[in-house]
Amino acid sequence: MVLNRTELFRGYSLDRFNEICSILSVNKIKYKYKVKNNTYSKKPFFSKMILGNLGQKEDFSYEYSIYVHKDDYEQANALINSKFR
Repeated sequence: MVLNRTELFRGYSLDRFNEICSILSVNKIKYKYKVKNNTYSKKPFFSKMILGNLGQKEDFSYEYSIYVHKDDYEQANALINSKFR
C-alpha cells in the first residue's frame, strides 16, 4: 500500500485525528497512520539536557498523519470535509 497511498491528513490535533479515523472506519475505508514524536531527539543526551524542549508548545509534541489508498482519497476527503465544515 505504500506506493498506492495518499496523505489525507497531517496535523497536531489528537481529537481531529481520532474523528477522522472514526469517520473512515464507519465508512469502511482502510487507512494507515503514523505518529511522530517531535520531542524525541536522536542527539546525544547532553544536548537534550541543555536545550530540552525550549519554546516548544506541548500541543505540538506529536504530529499525526493519515494515509488512504489513492483510489479512496476523493471519497475520504469528501467525508472528512463535510464533517468539518
